[in-house]
Amino acid sequence: MDYDRDLETKEQEDQEENGEELEWDGSEAELVADDDAAVYEDPQTGIRLNYVLKQEEIYQCLKNTGFIKTTGSRAIVETVILAAAMVVFLVSWFTGHDTNSLIFAVVSLVLIGVVWVVPELGLRRHSRRMARGDEMAMEIYPDAIVLVHGEKELEIPLDGTAQSAQYGNIMVLFHQGKMAILPLRCVEPSVLPEVQAMIISGTTPRE
Repeated sequence: MDYDRDLETKEQEDQEENGEELEWDGSEAELVADDDAAVYEDPQTGIRLNYVLKQEEIYQCLKNTGFIKTTGSRAIVETVILAAAMVVFLVSWFTGHDTNSLIFAVVSLVLIGVVWVVPELGLRRHSRRMARGDEMAMEIYPDAIVLVHGEKELEIPLDGTAQSAQYGNIMVLFHQGKMAILPLRCVEPSVLPEVQAMIISGTTPRE
């Protein structure tokens, strides 16, 4: 379909602009039937993907979704304020040789480090804890996505009520406070446009 080709071309152009290359890891997609379809409905065929999330993929997701609120624009604002305070204290120390001004300047510098280092360490720690090597299975149908993780099952409807976003080489879906991560490396190139089309058409973009 022209739509699929246009979508695939746009995806490739976006990756080229970001300096990224989409690499498929060799995982194979499996066609599955929708067992939950009502008897009066036409049976739907879905795509089943099996994968294990990597720590870096979880980290990338947590960082971009604002898992820790002190990152991003808030951290920049706090850094600018602390840097301005540090400059004022340094000027006061150089002009008046006030020891307290030097101490406050050092404290401001330390706080700038805290603003950036502590959240980063927190993200790394959480992503390492969540990357337990468990296999996940995602079944993508035209009307819903079913994610199976151990004995837990999460269903995300593709009726526009859920949200989706793409961060680098992963797609993330959000529904009722829950989140599902799909690494695009596990999607065969032959079915990638179809998978992306179903997700994009059935969700709203996350701002």
